[in-house]
Amino acid sequence: MSLASLYTICLDRIFGFLKEGMWKSCTPNPFSDLPTKAVNELMDLSDNKKEIPEIDDVLLLLTSGRLTRLDLCPFNLEIEQDLIVSETEKIGSICLRNPASNSEELIFRFVRNIISWNPYIQEFHSEVHPGFDVFLKCPNLRILKIYDSFEEFPVNNAPIDLSVLSSLRNLEVLHVFDMDTNTIANVLETCPKLISIGLNDSLDSLEEIAQRRQKNSFLNRDVNRHFQMRRCVWGKESSREIRNKRREYISGFGSKIRSAVEFCPLVQELIIHVHQKDGYGELRFLKQLTLLRIDFENCRSNILPDFFALLQEIGPQLKHLSVSGKEEPSVREDGVPVDVICDCCPDLQSLEIWSSIFMKDSSKSSCDLALKRLTLYLEQPDVDEETHDEEECLLFLLYNSKHLEE
Repeated sequence: MSLASLYTICLDRIFGFLKEGMWKSCTPNPFSDLPTKAVNELMDLSDNKKEIPEIDDVLLLLTSGRLTRLDLCPFNLEIEQDLIVSETEKIGSICLRNPASNSEELIFRFVRNIISWNPYIQEFHSEVHPGFDVFLKCPNLRILKIYDSFEEFPVNNAPIDLSVLSSLRNLEVLHVFDMDTNTIANVLETCPKLISIGLNDSLDSLEEIAQRRQKNSFLNRDVNRHFQMRRCVWGKESSREIRNKRREYISGFGSKIRSAVEFCPLVQELIIHVHQKDGYGELRFLKQLTLLRIDFENCRSNILPDFFALLQEIGPQLKHLSVSGKEEPSVREDGVPVDVICDCCPDLQSLEIWSSIFMKDSSKSSCDLALKRLTLYLEQPDVDEETHDEEECLLFLLYNSKHLEE
């Protein structure tokens, strides 16, 4: 038996004893002397996807002070209020006169305590916003993700605390829901190592930064300094978001993209919602881009010529491509030509298409595709010709994808 297998068996047995409560009465906490790797892996075992994990099973891990990764999303803290009350009173960290009427505050305080108990945390995920100040105790924090919650916790809508973020010198990923344009701009300027701000659209924020720097160009030595962003979302997902300023947004879309590419030349993964064909060709300057999700749903002009030109430039470097066509394609050319994609992107490992599809060169029959994953969400064809197009495309893709796994 290999050491790795023996180690895995030991972890499973220890976690089983944890669930049985073997060490509940032990003081001091027996897990406080374990390596952080072991405590993290024991914590990972609690999220087995088959059942909701319980705080009671992992309380000793949560209070060990050894965790570097903490994901509270799988737990249902509402259900475990009684346990939280008894444990927090036992530790003496908080005291609520009427816990039943302060359930959100109780959970909020409990989450803050967990963070305080684990100063080595590098990665934190939660649907409960604990406030930013508590992370001053976690100088090694690299990944911070606060997800939207249906519950009203005390600081759910707390403004971003830039003074705290400025002290987190290792912060690389910040995901906080509903950040506005100015907030994102301030965060990018404050956190020099950020590589991602989650699914927040940063396009307007990068334009805002460009305007700020231009305004202060005589005083600002960093006017041309770019960011370290590796994963970005650019463009409004829905035209409803720009309902009152649609014409202004579309006319300035190209310059926004140019600013974004200039400030974020290291982007490797990009989601872009195209509103106007002018400008997105600038993506050809993203020499490290390997994953592209491009959405033309809000673009009213003919997309194919510019899309072809872009793929000819960046296609060879792409490993993953997702294309969403127009919401209501009016002509055949509003669809996606699969043979062109395959020609331009020889090393593509995954391809996802949300659109009608067709073959630009119907005589093309064979090629060697590297595809491992293929996902097609096809528009309902209106005529037999479109049905034939899609059948032809599907046969072409399946016949030539010798390495397909899913």
